[in-house]
Amino acid sequence: MNNIYTKIFLFSFLIISCIWIYYKIITLNYFYSNKNFNIYNYIICMLNKKYLIKQIVSLFPIILLIFIIRLFIYEPFYIPSGSMIPSLVEGDFILVNKFIYGIKNPLNNKIIVNNKFPQRGDVIVFKYPKNVKINYIKRIIGLPGDIIFYNYKNKQITLYNKKYIKTYIIKYKHLEKSNLINFYENPTKYILLKKLRFLQYTEHINRLSHKILFIPEIKDETLKIYKQKNMPLYTWKVPNKCYFVMGDNRDDSFDSRYWGFVHEKFLLGKAVFIWLSIQKKTNSWFFKIRFNRIHKIN
Repeated sequence: MNNIYTKIFLFSFLIISCIWIYYKIITLNYFYSNKNFNIYNYIICMLNKKYLIKQIVSLFPIILLIFIIRLFIYEPFYIPSGSMIPSLVEGDFILVNKFIYGIKNPLNNKIIVNNKFPQRGDVIVFKYPKNVKINYIKRIIGLPGDIIFYNYKNKQITLYNKKYIKTYIIKYKHLEKSNLINFYENPTKYILLKKLRFLQYTEHINRLSHKILFIPEIKDETLKIYKQKNMPLYTWKVPNKCYFVMGDNRDDSFDSRYWGFVHEKFLLGKAVFIWLSIQKKTNSWFFKIRFNRIHKIN
């Protein structure tokens, strides 16, 4: 949730809260001051005092519950692009756990109460560091203190840490044509698919495994690689309180390779579940629900 929407929601919530408290006080005063009180007279009284407004204000407890859940516990997000294919595809609606990394101030996103620390392999939603009005979703590859080397030729990652040197285990698998149809619905947008060879492989991080998609023929030359000071090209050392993130669709993801690290203050939460997935039909208002995509996010 962007800060501007948070402020609007908070301001509206405070106004409704004040009105709700005001009407509750009036109702209680009426109840205790009227000895001949009965339900019929009470209803008449309510109708004479802008009943409709009171009914709306009576929704305050529900609004309060939704406000707390959305702001501090869980928030739904929509996947608008293919940067996380095949783990997440366009049209997926996901649930993000905002409490897992701690309770934050919704106005400045600073941590109030710490909980768990992000782990390698977590799929996270965060504010794009270059423009905090935009939310991104990527997978954590590097933690604070890690040194990451990315081989742009074979798309392989090597992670250096004080405790170990880790090259992620990769199993390659050629994608079938049917898989590509599920990933890309618009043939005009991906006209080169027939001429390119896609590979899908499994990457293991912290006992978790997930699928990665890339095109061997494509090299990382279309965007300028982020060059960290005092580090070789394609090598990064993750600063304190920062994370190195990448999309699972390695050749169609604008991530830490190109713009740098994600500071913890930009983290919104961990993506945990796909609760709905829709596939829109070209040039049509109709869509179908992909029930097979409703599952936990790895």
